[in-house]
Order: sequence, then structure tokens, then C-alpha cells
Amino acid sequence: MARYVLKFGGTSVANTTRLEHVAEIVKQETEAGNQIAVVVSAMAGSTNELVGYTHSLCPHQTTLEHDVVLAAGEQITSGLLALALQGLGLKARSFLSWQIPIRTDDSPSHARILDIPTTELEKCFKNNIIPVVAGFQGVTKDDRVTTLGRGGSDTTAVALAAVLSADRCDIYTDVDGVYTADPRLVSKASKLTSITYEEMFEMAAQGAKVLQARSVELAMKHKVNLRVLSSFIKSKGTYITSERNLVESTVISGIAHNQNQAKISLLNVPSNAKNIALIFRKLAENLIDVDMIVQSSSPDKKMDLTFTLLRSDLDRALPVLEEIKKTLNFSEIIVDNEIVKISVIGIGMKSNMEVASTLFKTLAEHNIHIQLISTSEIKISVIIEQHYTPLAVTALHTAFNLDEKKI
Repeated sequence: MARYVLKFGGTSVANTTRLEHVAEIVKQETEAGNQIAVVVSAMAGSTNELVGYTHSLCPHQTTLEHDVVLAAGEQITSGLLALALQGLGLKARSFLSWQIPIRTDDSPSHARILDIPTTELEKCFKNNIIPVVAGFQGVTKDDRVTTLGRGGSDTTAVALAAVLSADRCDIYTDVDGVYTADPRLVSKASKLTSITYEEMFEMAAQGAKVLQARSVELAMKHKVNLRVLSSFIKSKGTYITSERNLVESTVISGIAHNQNQAKISLLNVPSNAKNIALIFRKLAENLIDVDMIVQSSSPDKKMDLTFTLLRSDLDRALPVLEEIKKTLNFSEIIVDNEIVKISVIGIGMKSNMEVASTLFKTLAEHNIHIQLISTSEIKISVIIEQHYTPLAVTALHTAFNLDEKKI
């Protein structure tokens, strides 16, 4: 008997008709003799609506009260899917985070899972009951509700698969796998049959919305077998594995882009390491993640500091920076939110020296100016003007021999 964790995203549970379809998928897995635990997201669009409510009352701060509101969407979905399964004659029950419990730290909207006891879930398996777990949410040691950040239901599913020693964690979404680029942007993008944990982590971290990056990191750490597939069409999906066979034409596995980006430049900051530390400490204290960072110094002991962050964090970041400006007395804060981050990703980069050359040459041929650059062992990212997104992604997809290629 195999044990699987099935996670269904917001589009898969967007209404009662789709919930009934999901229930049929779960029924087929149980009739095949498998033990199944289910994790669900909120219905598509509901989390955005709840975020709107919280931000209308408290726009510049995130607290555990925000999390109480945001966690409501998954509570509704877990109960509805349990009802749909019961309607098919199956034994099922819903679980909220505190009922398991999924223990986390107390970081609002970015909580980290600390522990998941399996007693209640194992009782369900023993009694042929399908547990339907509300994803995205956790509970602190003081029994306060937390949430795990956008896409956090993926992390819930992977964490459950790890503690339950599941044979596989299947992530059902509205696409039939992981593609070499966004198929809505690149007509010649093709589905990958497999991709490594490291590549998938970079793809997710750099803008591919198929999986939450933290969930991939967790799967890699605990060696959880992952698969991404569609809940709407029959497909084997994409397997996320520890390694894949490399051939010369697959140095790069994909091109990711992220338009939820903003660039901030702080001009004429007094050049002092303590000042840099203060700026990024204050941003971190307000749960604002910073990505690329560039510093340029001048002879007059001043420096310009440029960095990128999520555009969705901009409204919270600017008041923090204005307060720092008063303290450090630098001259100006310049914001550019008309940018995009483009990333080329592939484990084959480790042994190929021409990736950077191809990237820069391709963008130069199309007169696309690069504003910022960052690299890792298997990724190169650049910041460019947002309106170049379709041209840049399509051109790079061709340049790296990904057109119509199956990997």
C-alpha cells in the first residue's frame, strides 16, 4: 500500500463543481489501494480578497491578526472537500492547523514549521478516514494562528509528506507540469518530464509560480518525491528529482521571469558599514525581503545603495526607508517599479562557461539594457525594463536551445 499526499491549489478548488472533481481524483487514488492525505488551498481569489480587508484597516504592518483573517480561506475549503468526499461514500474529515497541530514560530505571514506530530493523521489512516488538511496555516506554542506566506499550502503538503514518510507528494494545479518558460509568454515552451530540486528551487524563487520555493527547499532537505501535475487534464506531469541526465543541448532547463519587482536607490548615504547594516536590519525587522544589492562609492565618502524587493512590499518598505533617511540624512530615495527580473537556470551551468556570454550577447542584440546582475552556481538573473519581458524571455529561450525541446 502506497502513501501519497495530494495537494490541490486554488484554481483546482475554485468552486463546488471543481471540488467535486477533486473528490473524484481522491476517490480514484483510494480505490487503487493507496493511503491518501489531502492538503487544500483557499478558493482562487479568496486570499486576495482577505488581504484587501486587512490592508484597508492596517496597510503598513503585518501582525498575527492578519494571519487569523488570511487563514479563513483554507478552513472553508477543507470543510467543503470533506463534505464532497463524504458525498461519494468515503470517510473523510477536515483538519485545521491547531487540530494536528502544525507547530510554527510566531513570524506573521512568514511562519516557519517547527514540528508536526502525526498521531491524529495516523489514526485516520488506521480507520480508513481521509484527512483533509487546511494548508497555508500553522499555530504557535501559544496557540496563535499563523500563515506560511504566499503558496504556503505547498509547504504544508511537503512537510506532511516528510513526517508521514509518504511515497510521493503530488501538487495538483492548473498547469500540467513545469515548463521551460511561461507558455503564455513563449509559444515554443515545452513541458519538462523531470527537473532537479535545485533547478526547481531557483525556478520558483525567480518567479515561476508552479511551486513555492520554500516547499522545494523542504522537499530537497527531506528527500520528498515531488510531482507537479494538472487537476484538469490527464498528464504524468513533471517529477522533481535529485538529478537528471544532462546532454549538451540541456545546459539550461528554463527561463523564469518575475514582474513583481521594484528597484530602490538610496543616494548619497554616508559611507559606513554600520549604516548599511542599519538599513537592512530595519527592513528585516519589518519582514521585508531584499534581493539584489549594489553599492557604489564616491570620493566624498558618500555611497549610492541600490537594491530590489517585491513590488508588493513597496508600500510597507517606503515608510521604513523614510524614517531611516531622517536618521542617516541621505539625499534621496528613487523608486522604479517598471522592471522585471529575468533568470536563466540550469544545473548544466556548473560545467559550462558560455552561459553568461550567451545571455549578455542575446540581450545586447536586442538593445536591452541590463540594470543589475546576480549569479549563483546554477542561475544568472538580470534586471531589465519591464516592457522588454516578452522579447527577452522569447529570445533567451531560443538562444539556449529550448524551443520545442523536451528535457
